Amino acid sequence: MPTDRALRLLAVSVMLSSLLGLAACGGGGGYGGGGGNMPVSGAAPSKLFGADSPHMAIGSLANPNPGAGTIPVDRIIAGPYYTSLSNNIGSLALDPALDYLYVGNGTSIRVFYSASMANGDVSPLRAISGIGNTGSLFLDAVNNRLYVGDDVNGVKVFNGASMASGALAPNRTITGDFGATFAIHGVAVDTTVKNILYVSNTNHTSSSDQISVFDGAGTVNGSNTPSRTITPNPASGVGGIFLDAANDRLYVASGSSASNVMVFDTASTANGSITPARTMTFPAAITSVVVDTVNDRLYAVSLGAIYILNGASAATGSVTATAIFPPAGGSFTAVAVAP
Repeated sequence: MPTDRALRLLAVSVMLSSLLGLAACGGGGGYGGGGGNMPVSGAAPSKLFGADSPHMAIGSLANPNPGAGTIPVDRIIAGPYYTSLSNNIGSLALDPALDYLYVGNGTSIRVFYSASMANGDVSPLRAISGIGNTGSLFLDAVNNRLYVGDDVNGVKVFNGASMASGALAPNRTITGDFGATFAIHGVAVDTTVKNILYVSNTNHTSSSDQISVFDGAGTVNGSNTPSRTITPNPASGVGGIFLDAANDRLYVASGSSASNVMVFDTASTANGSITPARTMTFPAAITSVVVDTVNDRLYAVSLGAIYILNGASAATGSVTATAIFPPAGGSFTAVAVAP
């Protein structure tokens, strides 16, 4: 008997068959005019997505490992009429199987279908609204669940992510013990055996930066005390995070305070003041990090560049990475990649 996910994939493939013409407008190589007026010529489906908030745009590349220089986009989601993108694109999450791109767009999440081919001034097919600020996203595709790091209200969890739409009340809101005033920077979940939620956050009450760890990610709710807390030693700010669940390894960006990505091994049991197993140093402050574990490739996001580092599982110290830059006047705020 088909699984729920198989049925969703079948339904989506039927529903999207009429949308594949989206790539018939727009152009590569620059953002020009919200996607340009020339068709994409022979570009394979996009795998790498970069959000450029000042341009209210998302550029995408078929080649997820490009050479250095200004971002060589194959497609651009941008435009004044239909995309509804703001200048506060704080996060991206990609479902490669369904080909959905979830865009944290300030107070809402815009969901673009057929994301690997989407180009030009295209409409999101769904929007989830009523959020304070979508600073970070994590898609649990296994359980069809979306975690939203609403950086002023807590972690909001929406079940049935593949169909969620409108001004929905979250199924759960996790406020932990982040403090009376706080900021959430990143969310990651071990969706398989361990079922653990990681939340990087700053507690403004105590002026501390940490990663709060909650066992029972699928059910945790409300102001639960974290099961464990990882505090970087030496002290460091924290930004976006990425979990390599298969290797029990947590990558933590240092945020605007430093140009590092910290790596914590045996993340599921790490507790207290912990020295990272490795620290990678980049040329600029790193706000978020994503790892393509299939190809062992790390993407470190700064406002002025996305740094692409191969051999992420062993890299340490001052690293040599490929830097791709936004067009003039732009800055990067989030990245997503399909393996």
